[in-house]
Amino acid sequence: MAIGRIGRIGAAMLAALLSATGGARADEPASPAAPSAPSAPPPDAATERMERRDVHRAAAEAVDRARRWIEAGEPGKALAVLHEAMRAARAAGGVDTTGVRFMAAQALLKMGRPHEAAEILAQLAGEHPALDRVRLDYAASLFAIGRDGEAEAVFREVWGQEDLPPAVRRNVERFLQQIRARRNLRIDLDAGLWWDDNVNNAPEREAVEVPRLGGLEFTVDERPVRAWVARTGAGLRWGRPITGSGRISLETRASFARNTALNASAYNRTWANASIGPRMRYAVEAAGRRRPGTVRADVGVERRWRGGRPYAVSLWGDLGLEQTVTGTWRLGLFTRYWSTRHDEGSKDRDPPGRRHGLYLTRRAGPGDLTAGGAFSRETPAQRDLRWTSREAWLGYAVGIGRDVRLSVRVHGAETSFGDVHPLFGKRRRDRSRGASLTLSDRAIAWRGYLPELTLDWTRTRSNVPLYERQGRTLRIGLRRLF
Repeated sequence: MAIGRIGRIGAAMLAALLSATGGARADEPASPAAPSAPSAPPPDAATERMERRDVHRAAAEAVDRARRWIEAGEPGKALAVLHEAMRAARAAGGVDTTGVRFMAAQALLKMGRPHEAAEILAQLAGEHPALDRVRLDYAASLFAIGRDGEAEAVFREVWGQEDLPPAVRRNVERFLQQIRARRNLRIDLDAGLWWDDNVNNAPEREAVEVPRLGGLEFTVDERPVRAWVARTGAGLRWGRPITGSGRISLETRASFARNTALNASAYNRTWANASIGPRMRYAVEAAGRRRPGTVRADVGVERRWRGGRPYAVSLWGDLGLEQTVTGTWRLGLFTRYWSTRHDEGSKDRDPPGRRHGLYLTRRAGPGDLTAGGAFSRETPAQRDLRWTSREAWLGYAVGIGRDVRLSVRVHGAETSFGDVHPLFGKRRRDRSRGASLTLSDRAIAWRGYLPELTLDWTRTRSNVPLYERQGRTLRIGLRRLF
């Protein structure tokens, strides 16, 4: 039977048969009596049992053939086989059709008809509430048709079982993450604790020679301060579609974060951000395939405090694009402009700035490899505070086994300043490099929160020794999954 014909009549005929395990459905009228030839004598009980066993066997064989058709990419042919099995089961009566109906739902899902699959699976879940596979497929079909609230309720009910196999639990958690990502309103908590051996970003050297003063050596008063730092904060994201197709949406974000340096409150840092901007999803045709992409734009404001005192406020705007190039390559472009006003000091210190960059991501082995670069500049009126920076980075993120996630990132930058340093008689130039490693294990996640361990190292070399720095941090963070 052709797939097109199945699409027209298969679902309708299955709908009439799905609830039947024998005889007419409860909502069907009884057939009117009509004159007929004398009926044959009824079969004896042994004959009925034999015929029913034959139908049971045929139904099991139909399920097996349908599974093979689905695996071969022919769900329409699978649906035709299952339809015939359902008709035979209804005629025989008293035949369990659970397997046939379940496989019909799988075929419909493969054919892109999740609404019909959801109807079948809803019935099966009601008849067999102890079958987790049926309930999970029902929840997945609800997710596919956008009934996220109902899907989440079923997923969480199954996820709460203590004896759920680990592989099944991870799949359920992935669905819960996707449901959370699709919510219009989302609230995230930001929490972490780390050891910082240079929380004040002090010079690395204890003494420096000053050329403009005859090479005299001076002791550097500021020394690195070591402290534990506690991170607390929260973020809010609200988005809503502004077109019927949902391709264009508007997104608003707000966040607040505070780094508290324990026993070193002068180095506390606080940030508050708010932004709003549109998002547009699109697709372009390339090499006979549709390549999806996303464009975003935002404007926002950021307020910063240092040691509990207001420090600066920045207005900013940015634009970004991410485009799938091939099945394994993605290209991203971004640009940002900002203007900062400090609470204290001359207005000549207040810088406008900009940053432009790009990155490429591709699948490499079991993980994702990302390489990128950016150009940044700030141009305040005070010339010695002007700077230009060029940076590059390389990162790799990979899953190890079923639960472990590892990401590594290395980066480097060169920053040039705009005027000759008054004490050292040269234009300052900094070269920095760094590396970070983040490790997490879903096996120790708790109630949807995942602990993450991050090791970070940075080092800056400068032709003006006062600005040579080194920093190492060990951070334990908590990230919400769902």
